[in-house]
Amino acid sequence: MKKQEKIDIISRGISETEICRCYFSYDKNYHYYYPNAVNDKFLLGQEEDDFILDGYCIRKISQLKKVEIKDDLCNIINKFNGTHEKIKMPQVDISSWQSIFSSLKEMGCFVIIEDEIEDKFLIGVVEKALKNKLHFKSFDANGVWDDGWEINYSAITTVKWECRYTEAWQKYLRENKENDDDSAS
Repeated sequence: MKKQEKIDIISRGISETEICRCYFSYDKNYHYYYPNAVNDKFLLGQEEDDFILDGYCIRKISQLKKVEIKDDLCNIINKFNGTHEKIKMPQVDISSWQSIFSSLKEMGCFVIIEDEIEDKFLIGVVEKALKNKLHFKSFDANGVWDDGWEINYSAITTVKWECRYTEAWQKYLRENKENDDDSAS
């Protein structure tokens, strides 16, 4: 599938509020998105999973093998359930990786960064977005923060935020920190 054809289908998904079924070169599974924005480098969409919007995701157009509008009963059910009314464009500039991560830093949200080719997963916060790389502070499955990572943008396949997973961790770690701060006083 040619790049412009992919962009045109995603653009139709945006203008007609349709779900796009997306296939990526590094994943045997497909993913569903209500696309919010697209350019020649990136797709930004709200992930749809069993009639629920589950946060935002950015992926590279260059790794998108195929995209199609999902035209079936699930789309009708989403409309019936009011899912379409919850679709909104976040304040994220998708011009470049640097602008994406600068926007996410400004939002102050927890972010997932994945390299699905090398099977790497990080969750945490953006510290600094440079021209070719990112400074990122993450935590492990026990909520213990590390000293930070330097990540080359070329290694990133997926960026997610405001999904159930990041929201649960963000709420827990922030409330837990507040409780720790209160007990220290």
